[in-house]
Amino acid sequence: MNIEIGSKIKALRLQKEMTQEALAAKLNMSSQAISKWENNVTMPDIQLLPRLSVTLGVTIDELFALTDDTHLERIENMIYNEHFISKDDYHYAEQFLKEKLNDDGKRAQCLTLLAELHLHRSEEHRELASHYAKDALMLTPYKKANHNALRDAENGVILDWNFSNHHKLIEFYNNFVSNHPDYWRGYVWLMNCLIADGRCAEARVVLERLNQVYSGYYIQLYEGLICKEEGNLSQALDLWDQMTELQPQDWGAWTSRGDCMAKLCKYDEAIECYSKGYELQPRPKYADALIAIYHIYEIQGKYDKAIEKLEEVIALLESDWKITEGKTVDFYRGEIENLVLLRADR
Repeated sequence: MNIEIGSKIKALRLQKEMTQEALAAKLNMSSQAISKWENNVTMPDIQLLPRLSVTLGVTIDELFALTDDTHLERIENMIYNEHFISKDDYHYAEQFLKEKLNDDGKRAQCLTLLAELHLHRSEEHRELASHYAKDALMLTPYKKANHNALRDAENGVILDWNFSNHHKLIEFYNNFVSNHPDYWRGYVWLMNCLIADGRCAEARVVLERLNQVYSGYYIQLYEGLICKEEGNLSQALDLWDQMTELQPQDWGAWTSRGDCMAKLCKYDEAIECYSKGYELQPRPKYADALIAIYHIYEIQGKYDKAIEKLEEVIALLESDWKITEGKTVDFYRGEIENLVLLRADR
């Protein structure tokens, strides 16, 4: 970042014939904070960018002389760390990303961040929708629209095939794997949709294609998932046993087996598999296995153990990822508070 940012703010302030006190008043800050900016002691917070640029009569780019990479890093951090993104921050991020879509070198990254930005906003709205729907159900518990709103807000289950089938996504990934036949994950995303829709014969064809470009544990995993969907659970269980026998040091194989056991409500076996997968992971470790175990303990009503797992998650975020605050940590702390209340009500 340009270390002359303080001088730029000072120059623009003087052009407007504003004192530090006057600028501070417009921003609801102290004049000491303005002084620290102008002396390059501290930097303005991202949330002040829109107001500061408007007050000084320049664009955000002109004000801060930030590089594109710095803007992108700020937007990425905003998406990953902020629980709620303010209206000003959202419009700043969206406007910058859209402006850079014509830059061939930045276009791919900007499209990804635009998708993630809008997903973040949709998650915010879904959280609010869930809150309002639950309150509505307290007042009108038999109103179908309230239950539908809660289902949609929480990504709940819907049996109506018209709304639950994935044929458009399947069509997309059929074309995708045709255009990218050597990218093995494309086959996985395609099979996920096919198996979810019960289209097992097609899934087996895709599995054969996957086997030509990939040789890891996903072969046994997805053959087992297809067998389960076809009603052959015993063969599925044999395949998942085989998966970890063939890849005993692969943490992903154990974690995936844990997923399969959890979906069968074989919770004790699931915990064993998740624990083994977590143990085998190299650092920095992902928290998924710990989170899965926490969910199982909560389902079982073992709130003390669930709290312990969430505390492990928070400790892992700090030790391995240097994350000590933000929406992720806040979420898990909130979950601990909820579990404490549940434990007290028992």
